[in-house]
Amino acid sequence: MSGRLPNLLVVGVPKAGTGSLFAYLTQHPDVCGSDEKEVGYFNFFNPRRHTGPPPPLDVYRAHFAHCRGQRYAVEATPTYSYGGQPVIDAIRATLPSVKVVISLRDPVQRLWSAYTFQRELGNEQRTFSAYLDACERRNRDGSDLVPRDHHHGLYIGYYADYVPLWLDAFGADLNVLFADDLAGRPEAVMSDLLRWLELDDSVPLDLSVRNRTHHPRSTGAARLAYSVKRAGDRWGLLPRGVRGRLRRAYLRANEGDPPEAMTEPDRRRAEALYRESTERTARALVSHGYTRLPDWLRAGTAA
Repeated sequence: MSGRLPNLLVVGVPKAGTGSLFAYLTQHPDVCGSDEKEVGYFNFFNPRRHTGPPPPLDVYRAHFAHCRGQRYAVEATPTYSYGGQPVIDAIRATLPSVKVVISLRDPVQRLWSAYTFQRELGNEQRTFSAYLDACERRNRDGSDLVPRDHHHGLYIGYYADYVPLWLDAFGADLNVLFADDLAGRPEAVMSDLLRWLELDDSVPLDLSVRNRTHHPRSTGAARLAYSVKRAGDRWGLLPRGVRGRLRRAYLRANEGDPPEAMTEPDRRRAEALYRESTERTARALVSHGYTRLPDWLRAGTAA
């Protein structure tokens, strides 16, 4: 067998700072990152995403073949977060000593970010209201996790459906962070996280934001660029340095202004959809010892 298995996972949620967390953690000399941020091995245990058997474990190990004596080997796959009990059970069975980090974000803001990210990928979304309509239809008919359907953004924000499962399964080996804090006071968040991992928190880190959404002027050009990137990644045609130069050239040519701002009626509509789930999530967090909650969760503790 080549490579080691990770003993640290950043499991999501999507659009809640996991790219930044991975970049920050892997700067530490006692942390080795996987050869790509999102390995996705445990997605094969999610029956709503895959139906065949998972790849051999050596395939997973290969992503850490370059790791040597670092205390932690880490990968960050946001889609693990909402994989439910099958994904959690597979992680528990495969990585019995793993520590897990999950980052939560105001689900309404997360949904807006998911909408703008789909536009960055070239998936045409006329308005946020129309996107929310499509997500609600998917949620009602039970097909809200269709691969590459682009309309499962609403589904992911129902944290009460899966966050309590992580809390119960991992206990003290789980650290729940909040994207609000990571954006507003990254030094304090990372210092707390490194101390939780029993690592030196005095190591200097570049805490600039990673994976910022870029808004395309043309979604057609964005769709073409993303197709080229996927093909290049699949066939190994684009070395890392070439990918970076091509991306910078693409952004110079196609980066534009953000789409329309979220309207107040759309905000109230999304908040109403998430209210009950957010209240349940807040109560679950408090029952597991989390008392410093962001404003969007604090309201739920009084419900």
